[in-house]
Amino acid sequence: MKTIKSRFLLFSLCILFLCSSKCKDKFTLNLIKEELPAITQTGANTFGFLLNGDVWLPKAALLQQKLDLSYDPNYKGGTLNIIAKRYLSSTDMMELSIGLIGVDKPGKYDFSNNGVIYRDQKSSCYYFDNRIVSGSITITKIDLTKFISGTFEFKLEKQSCSIINATQGRFDLKIE
Repeated sequence: MKTIKSRFLLFSLCILFLCSSKCKDKFTLNLIKEELPAITQTGANTFGFLLNGDVWLPKAALLQQKLDLSYDPNYKGGTLNIIAKRYLSSTDMMELSIGLIGVDKPGKYDFSNNGVIYRDQKSSCYYFDNRIVSGSITITKIDLTKFISGTFEFKLEKQSCSIINATQGRFDLKIE
């Protein structure tokens, strides 16, 4: 009988410890302030920007891809596509796609009312058609076998949706 009580007490203590550590993890996560990654040119596989003043970093659920770069130097003078996803919950997911053609060397490339698509599940806004896009992307370094680095900023406007201002954008992505 004493062994059963001892096991029950040990089991109860383990449950209490696990529950308290989970609560502590949740509390600690809320205290961590997100920061933009440093601007680098090394293939650090980083991406981020300020969305209307708030830090926007890619996040994904377990086993889901949060960041993807594709670059084809031979198609239409160099085709660049970046997809970044921010998954916060099943009802709060955002996706940004930046795509341009004619990207063949470092330099500034204007979006010219094209090149940026943004979807916000929570607000039900999809900035794909009937949108106004302004801004640019600056490619600071291209290593055709390893990575592409740069900075960006843009403004998206669409009727019945909030204006999206992306500032201080930066990326340093591996070509895979």
